[in-house]
Amino acid sequence: MDNYFILMAAGSGERMKSELPKQFIEVHEIPILIHTFNKVKTLKKTKFIIVLPHENFSKWKKLTSKYVNDQVKLIRGGKERNLSVKKGINNINDNSGYVAIHDGVRPFINKRFVKKLFQEAEKNGNAVPFTRMVNSLRRVNDHNNHSVNRSEFVQIQTPQIYKISDIKNCMKNLPKGHFNDEASLFDMFNIKINLVEGLTENIKITTIGDLNFFDQYSSSLKKKSSLVG
Repeated sequence: MDNYFILMAAGSGERMKSELPKQFIEVHEIPILIHTFNKVKTLKKTKFIIVLPHENFSKWKKLTSKYVNDQVKLIRGGKERNLSVKKGINNINDNSGYVAIHDGVRPFINKRFVKKLFQEAEKNGNAVPFTRMVNSLRRVNDHNNHSVNRSEFVQIQTPQIYKISDIKNCMKNLPKGHFNDEASLFDMFNIKINLVEGLTENIKITTIGDLNFFDQYSSSLKKKSSLVG
């Protein structure tokens, strides 16, 4: 039985305010997407699918092909994330295993943690990583704002891991409408989400500040590697 790992890289990255989609911004001459892929590419018994932007697909496919082998499926995404996820899932022919769905711009992931999530999913049907809130929260509406209990809230990360048969069934029977992430899709069918403590460093690169942080992080790793060598 093989598992699958879908890297979501179909977004435009508008919040980065860059003409180049953020997943293709190079850090030390390698696109962020490939930094992420390199962290997990040696997972055993795992097949990889990378979902690329709908617009200019052939361009992004050609670029990504420089860094991955022929066994990695490169597919065209949709105009919205949920449509891109569907396209990725629909490219899986085997329903017996599990699938991890991960943001291509979360390059701080590590293989050991992914293995743990797959193990948790095998025990409990799915595995969704989270981190706890550290700041105070307030609920804001048009006219007022008030404090809320932060212990009742968590932040969700990726990769989220599900039984392939379960997520295909949810997508097949999805009522008209969108879902924010795969956990919210499962909520629609009252399927319990198994939350697993995530990694605080597993941030999603969204802003210029995040990008600068990853650049510094990569530089430190490169320096350590040269010292060891």
